[in-house]
Amino acid sequence: MSDKQHTKKFDSRCPRQLECAPDSWCGLAVQRLKALRFAGKELTEEQEDELPGCKWATQNQMANYCFFKLADDLMPDAKGFSDMEIAHFLNVSVDTVKKTEKRAVAKMKDSNDFQEMVKTYSGDKILED
Repeated sequence: MSDKQHTKKFDSRCPRQLECAPDSWCGLAVQRLKALRFAGKELTEEQEDELPGCKWATQNQMANYCFFKLADDLMPDAKGFSDMEIAHFLNVSVDTVKKTEKRAVAKMKDSNDFQEMVKTYSGDKILED
C-alpha cells in the first residue's frame, strides 16, 4: 500500500466500508458491472438502483473497478475526466453524462449554500458557463 492510502481514510460512501482502497478486484463492483452488461440496454436510474453490487463500480481494471481508487490513484492532479471517459468508466452514454451534469449544476445553483457563495464572492464568476 502507498503512503497516501495509510494517511487518508477511504471514502465513506464505499458500501463495503473499506478502510483503504481495495488491493484486488472489488467483488461488489464486478457484480454491478456484470449486471449492467447483462441488462443489454441502458437502464433508467430507478432500474439501475435495483441492480446488485456497488453503484460506484467503474470500468477500470487498474483501479480494481473501484471509482474511489480510480479518483485517488489515477487522477491525483484533479484535472478531471472527459465526458467520454466518464461514460466509459460508468458504463453509460455520453448523453447521460451531459444530462446528469446539467441536472447537478441546476440543483447546485438552486441550493441555499450556492446562493450564499454568490453573495460572498460579490458576483465573481463561480462556475464556468
